[in-house]
Amino acid sequence: MSHDRNQSILYKVTSPQMLADRLLISRGELHALLANADPYKRWIDKKSGRAIQEPRPKLAKVHRRIATLLTRIDTPAYLHSAKKGRSYISNAAAHSVDDGCVKIDVRRFYPSARAQAVYHLFLDRMACDGDVAGMLAKLLTVDGHLPTGSSASPILSYFAYEDLFHELAVLAEASGCKMTVYVDDIVFTGAGATRRLLFEARKAIGKRHLHGHKTKLFRPGQPRIVTGVAVTNNGLRLPNRRQVRIAEDQKLFDDLPLGREKLIVARRLTGRLFEASQIDAGWRVRAEAMAALRDDIQRKIGR
Repeated sequence: MSHDRNQSILYKVTSPQMLADRLLISRGELHALLANADPYKRWIDKKSGRAIQEPRPKLAKVHRRIATLLTRIDTPAYLHSAKKGRSYISNAAAHSVDDGCVKIDVRRFYPSARAQAVYHLFLDRMACDGDVAGMLAKLLTVDGHLPTGSSASPILSYFAYEDLFHELAVLAEASGCKMTVYVDDIVFTGAGATRRLLFEARKAIGKRHLHGHKTKLFRPGQPRIVTGVAVTNNGLRLPNRRQVRIAEDQKLFDDLPLGREKLIVARRLTGRLFEASQIDAGWRVRAEAMAALRDDIQRKIGR
């Protein structure tokens, strides 16, 4: 069950001891985390080239706790990220091809989401004491921004910039549009989804020292990709690039001899097929068949 923010146990935290209690750690553990010069594992993701900062286990536990507490706070209906029962699929399903559409992303949102914004979230909107807000900002950011590998960053990115999202929601309503937000992906659908709306949205984003990019405009009736899902006249469909990945995995699976490598591909392909079936139920039969093949291979090779 969600609740108003003033019912959150992160609201009006007035001392380090109270903060430690609500994070389910000791005062000593809290200070040890704050004193740690770099409690993150760091690497470059080979696929995307993005720098990843992942909290080490003790800090990760605190991040999960804070993420859980923040996701219990009421949020607007337009938010589809970091909320139970919502996903990138529900985000796409909120839109149709009947009207025009404007899409805009916040470029490098986590690396651009400043520690100062996190500090003011807890100081101004969660009514915490200044020293507590400072501790939370230090616990939840790295190198002055949100960490890219933290479980808390998806919900924090919303709350730290909720004034921006509120301004965009007001703009959407004034333009006769439906707006959804999935982390850094903002979509407007409606009669007022025009270049003027795109200009105003980018201006609002820029005021927060953020940068809107990957902007796209779609005409009424024109299919569009929304958070990795194809929104078409025939409903939600799997985008072509994801179908290509499935086809490539299927060919690889068919060509490999029985063994460990074939099992690895079977597991990956099963996951992709079941994910596809969440978007388009037509993939379900194929997903279940591949799952049966995966289980059969696992029995045969005994792993």
